[in-house]
Amino acid sequence: MTHKPRVLIIEDDPDMIDLLCVILRRGGYEPVSGLGGQEGLRTLREGGADLILLDLMMDDMSGWQVLEIVKKDEDLRKIPVLIVSARHYLEDPDRTAAHAGLFEGYLVKPFVVRDLLTKIVEALE
Repeated sequence: MTHKPRVLIIEDDPDMIDLLCVILRRGGYEPVSGLGGQEGLRTLREGGADLILLDLMMDDMSGWQVLEIVKKDEDLRKIPVLIVSARHYLEDPDRTAAHAGLFEGYLVKPFVVRDLLTKIVEALE
């Protein structure tokens, strides 16, 4: 049996986590999740991931903060990150530009499932 890629969802909306888990399972991935940035980072450090789906607007810490922590960590920095946010990247172009190169893709909610799965495949290649 081949290894199912483990995809960590870092998101503070339980309904969005549930939706993403269904999409990921159907796509052949093993979803794990952290509710918010702190829990997401803890889950990542405990079990690792092949890819991270990261929300930007969370209560405990921003997705940008999570991204910076992941990319500064020797053990985690090679994990590809896809941003999945209700906030369009053009709403915060300076912050998005400042983090360019740290993430593999950006999807605006609500997203098209096919687009999400395509970006996951590309990021894992």
